[in-house]
Amino acid sequence: MRVAIITHAFPPSNHANGKRPSYLVEALLEQGWAVDVFTTELGCEGPVTESMTHPHLTVRREVDLVVNGFQKLKRFPALHRIVVSLLAGLMWPDFYALWSRRVAKLLSDAKPYDRVICFVFPPSIYLAAKKKGLIDGNWVFDLQESVTPQYLITPRRSPLQKRWQPKLGELEKRALGQAGGVVYTAQTNREAYIDQELVSAQKTTHIPYFYDSGVFDGRKSEIPDLFEIRYFGTFDWSGSRSPKTFLTSLAGFLKRNPEARNRTQFTFYGNWLSEHNEILKELDLEDVVKIYSAVSYQKYLELVSASPVLLLVISSEHNLFMPSKIVDYFGANRPILAYVPRGSEMRNVLQKAGMSEQTIDDSDVSGGIQAIESLWQSFSSNQLNSMDSSTEQWSSEVQLPRYVELLKGLPVGVGS
Repeated sequence: MRVAIITHAFPPSNHANGKRPSYLVEALLEQGWAVDVFTTELGCEGPVTESMTHPHLTVRREVDLVVNGFQKLKRFPALHRIVVSLLAGLMWPDFYALWSRRVAKLLSDAKPYDRVICFVFPPSIYLAAKKKGLIDGNWVFDLQESVTPQYLITPRRSPLQKRWQPKLGELEKRALGQAGGVVYTAQTNREAYIDQELVSAQKTTHIPYFYDSGVFDGRKSEIPDLFEIRYFGTFDWSGSRSPKTFLTSLAGFLKRNPEARNRTQFTFYGNWLSEHNEILKELDLEDVVKIYSAVSYQKYLELVSASPVLLLVISSEHNLFMPSKIVDYFGANRPILAYVPRGSEMRNVLQKAGMSEQTIDDSDVSGGIQAIESLWQSFSSNQLNSMDSSTEQWSSEVQLPRYVELLKGLPVGVGS
């Protein structure tokens, strides 16, 4: 079959949303299908050299002046933030709208594809529904993130975007209604879309994020002789997905265990916000924290596999999301220090995977201190080993065949 993949991030992009489409592309190429990827240069450092090549694969990185402009402005953080906030408040549905319209036109002008898999985020990809007859039963929307249900929980700050929100909800419902199937990475998100009557349950299925079995199976990584806690990604400016609860716990642990200070380190890889430097200064943690920029996906996998302890921070406001890094943590099978709300989907996922030993509430500082102390004791006795986990359900060996069969058998049936 001839397949189109629409995704705003694709390797060698270091953006987390590029992982899932890349796994799917590899699986479809193995099936002998021809794949065209429509994407951007988001998260790619410098001139792009494609990391994935195949005789039946074409990667089209459509130029978007807005996206490219943001990339260049990253050298000036203050200006970058101002411009992003301004355009996020003015451009509808989001600042990827020009790129989304361009891709929709290219698909409309092209010979029809047997399948089109469209990864959401960004919401502007739903603009394809405005082109009459473009979206049909051969389309599948893969919602890595939530749109309308999430905006009901955390409304957009822009007055214009708030006024236009019903319009976006109608556009999303129309796009999902025209498609042959809708895939959700989080079961809570799937249920929210059904409950809010944005999509028919019969069109939906739940295929969680999954790790690449080939990367982690049988892999032995040398773990540093350092009580190091690593985090990959970003933190919010404030709220329960900021680093404050964890950093306060870390400071409390070091105060109670001063002998641990010289052997303890928190290492951050990603987009660190300068506002959080004040927290480090306030808690006297500047000497035990190392901050690095985002790394390539391959380097990220190497670092995850060799991490003494992995940090996970989930906010109650983001219960409709499944962060993709959690399954890479499963694949690495390293101890996880998790700040996760009770009753949330991610708390249940950690419990099902047997990876919840050091899981505490997202705002529980004292519980965090105790969890870090427990990990320190294991480290001190040379017992900070791999976990006794059951993570096969989140492996590519289990989930990719489900995804391929789903595409072969459209329309999609109810699944979980």
